[in-house]
Amino acid sequence: MKKEIIVPKAGLTMTEATVGLWLVSEGDAVEKDQVVLELATDKITVEVTAPCDGIMVSILHQEGETVATGECLAMMETEAAEAERPSASQAASGATGEEKVYDVAVIGAGPGGYVAAIRAAQLGGRVVLIERNDLGGTCLNTGCIPTKTLLRAAEFVKMPKIAAEYGVFFEKPQVDYSRLIDYKDRVVRKLQNGVAGLLHKNKIELLKGLGTLVDPHTIEVRTEDRKSHRIEARHIIVASGSRPHIPEIPGLKEAGPMTSTEALAGKERPRSVAIIGAGAIGCEFAGMYAPLGTEVTLIESADQILPGMDRDLARVLAQSLHQEQVRILTSATVTRIGIHGGRKIVHVETGQGSQTIEADAILIATGRRPDVEQMRELGVRLEGGKIAVDDQMRTSIPSIYAVGDVTGIEFLAHAASAQGIVAAEAAMGRPSTMDYRTVARCIYTSPEIASVGLNERQAKEQGREYRIGKYAFEANGRALTYGETAGFVKVLRDTRYGEILGIHIIGPNASELIGEAIMAVHLEATAEEFALAIHPHPALSEVLLEAILASMGRGIHS
Repeated sequence: MKKEIIVPKAGLTMTEATVGLWLVSEGDAVEKDQVVLELATDKITVEVTAPCDGIMVSILHQEGETVATGECLAMMETEAAEAERPSASQAASGATGEEKVYDVAVIGAGPGGYVAAIRAAQLGGRVVLIERNDLGGTCLNTGCIPTKTLLRAAEFVKMPKIAAEYGVFFEKPQVDYSRLIDYKDRVVRKLQNGVAGLLHKNKIELLKGLGTLVDPHTIEVRTEDRKSHRIEARHIIVASGSRPHIPEIPGLKEAGPMTSTEALAGKERPRSVAIIGAGAIGCEFAGMYAPLGTEVTLIESADQILPGMDRDLARVLAQSLHQEQVRILTSATVTRIGIHGGRKIVHVETGQGSQTIEADAILIATGRRPDVEQMRELGVRLEGGKIAVDDQMRTSIPSIYAVGDVTGIEFLAHAASAQGIVAAEAAMGRPSTMDYRTVARCIYTSPEIASVGLNERQAKEQGREYRIGKYAFEANGRALTYGETAGFVKVLRDTRYGEILGIHIIGPNASELIGEAIMAVHLEATAEEFALAIHPHPALSEVLLEAILASMGRGIHS
């Protein structure tokens, strides 16, 4: 039986839309309520879903065409036609009688796994991607993207104070936190659909379920319907990610703490929160919650926030958080947690003695741990609770590769994607190795922080002789026009060859400015070469140039 997919009417004023991204092709099996197409109007993006289970027989309108509400977009075949078509899980398990051996099987569809799958497919491989949860992994669903969406809302809340300096006044913003979470969910869903479209475009088979390694070439997949299937592959890439590290603190479990996952899912904002851990995650949540009206206490066992980060950058961020009324305790150890009258009581030991902190919620931000249990059982070599890999991301078992958080090298989405590309190319016979020199570390606080290359401690440990160049945003014309002048750029220059060893930024748009710094480190550029590149004026990037010049004692505006 044929079934039409029509243009829905989204809102009272919608009369037409533009065909955006088709997420399926003719001949594909689709399920009821599966998103098959994105339509764009002048105001919103509309997701079109399948009205029933069936086969996509014909697509009548291509991407970029204008269609009217009620118009037929595609035709589906239901019932018998659907029954005749094998499912992805049946095809993977060989239930149709055709034995299928993949070139590459990937476990985990986060930024390491799905990128590895795409690259392997680009190189001509037959690829299957196994994921038990939503596409995109921690970064897309409970990490990078959700937090940046909420941090953007925090920026809006602070806008009246900045605007007043310009003589522009408007009422203090009112925050509908539930609506903010709904918007975050729409952003995540749109990007999930984008990943699904990329997998489809590259003809990658997606199998929903829990993948477990059986031997160096076999994966057992238990799907949502509790059926078990076996996947055979010449090469396997493990990208199973990590999980939050929950410290052993008496009373913590009973207090019902949040991790970032629960914090980003809740529709209600806590009135007060104690954040245990002041690394990137803890500082971002502090910078998000405080402007939205939550009373925040940030607790860190090290002697500075952002342990391991350049001390000068951490100091500026601490000052900014203090201005947002965030209470910061460093060199502080949480000894126990109690509950009184429904509130959490956090007992802390500091250099100044014992303190108690009352809060409505506790957020654990003490890092993440690689998810490596099944690798231990298979006999893959582990080092310090992480999978040991070489520079091609190959494990101690030659047919098995590992990328992303499971390697414990860098807990960063862009590092995982780079590792995924290297692993896929190595698996497909291409010479490819991982270079960590240009992995940038970005923290999306206010002001933002971004860093690439060596910091002072690392340069000293390597015995490098260096000079520092520094330039503040408060002396930059564009930063002054923005009204955002906190922070600086700090450059480490090798004194022997002039090579740029590291660049560290805290200030407006640091996560974007770091791109130029990444190229400088990647190309092993010298300060002299960098200084010859004429930078536009007025621009924030001039701060980079001035810091480079300062490292040579040639600062123009210093």
